Amino acid sequence: MRADDPKQPVILAVCGTRPEAIKLSPVVFALRQRGHAVIVVTTGQHPVLAQDMLREVGLEADLDLGVHQAGATPPQLLAAILTAMTPVLAAWRPALLIVQGDTVSAMAAALAANYARVPVAHVEAGLRTYDRAEPFPEELHRCLIAPLATLHFAPTRRAADALLAEGVDAASVHMCGNSGIDAVLATAARLAGDAALQADMRTRFAFVAVARRPLVLATVHRRENIGARLSSIAAALARLAGFCEAEIVLPLHPNPAVAGKLRARLGGLSGVHLLPAIDHAAMVWLMQHSCLLLTDSGGLQEEAPALGLRTLVLRETTERAEAVECGAAELVPLRADAIVRATRAALARPLPAPCFPFGDGLAAPRIADAIAQWLGVRVPERVLSHQLR
Repeated sequence: MRADDPKQPVILAVCGTRPEAIKLSPVVFALRQRGHAVIVVTTGQHPVLAQDMLREVGLEADLDLGVHQAGATPPQLLAAILTAMTPVLAAWRPALLIVQGDTVSAMAAALAANYARVPVAHVEAGLRTYDRAEPFPEELHRCLIAPLATLHFAPTRRAADALLAEGVDAASVHMCGNSGIDAVLATAARLAGDAALQADMRTRFAFVAVARRPLVLATVHRRENIGARLSSIAAALARLAGFCEAEIVLPLHPNPAVAGKLRARLGGLSGVHLLPAIDHAAMVWLMQHSCLLLTDSGGLQEEAPALGLRTLVLRETTERAEAVECGAAELVPLRADAIVRATRAALARPLPAPCFPFGDGLAAPRIADAIAQWLGVRVPERVLSHQLR
């Protein structure tokens, strides 16, 4: 069905960052498979990474707000997206706007939709640390999106309960699992079934085949980790590589405040592989070939358990406590000695079996079913069986 069919209710799906693109893609596909007209809008918050991620899974942005400005602060970015979204909402008059997670893009799009009196669906609703400084400003954003949303798609029981405790109408809360698990399982299946893609990975990351030490994958990008914490993390990675205890693989985030510091401390060290930002298939492949993950990423905390990879969380707190509770992850004090000790202990243990505290890979069809029902579209019985109990 054409997106410009005047009889077809239009849904806008807004993303600005690579993680949003990863987690919204399965939802867009599920809605389009059910015949819904979905317009994908990118904001420009991550001008290259988000677009590349969409193309990786076979999607293109229908509209690009193009608001990216190097060095823009969160308030400047919010104002630019809010302003750019206003004429888009007026032109399309959507029946629903979908946002994901807790980015500036999600916050700005949800606020713009409320000004335009357009209902909002929030994917990955209800995550909480109850500390506005951890993560910052994401905890603030997701708490503010909740009262702006009409539909709340909670990934876990903990997230659903958090929304209910805040007074959100129980009828609007749907526990669906996390669509990020849909995405990682789809990417893993694509890797398993594509010999040429596997060969490309082996060529791109030739060091994996010849590594003589345990491969430790690390990612760092959080704003609150910039500064002394980042120095401690870099010192720990340098020590692990320097004492030949691990081979470190570190894809660098585009933020120059992060990448520059890590290059200065780790660049040129034996056993350290600094990589540019990588695509989702490459990240999943590296996770599949690693012995341990060190990260401050929320999405990777979700994906790693599904791939059977233990995680050390480089944060003071986490809104994804389910991974800690099931033994797939642990929080590590952000001191170099503590990170080194925790890494040594983790590497001495066998890899865990895959587990799924964040969903079973069917979150997107559940979300699409709930949206169809909200729109008044009859959902066949065969897809209602996706309901998560």
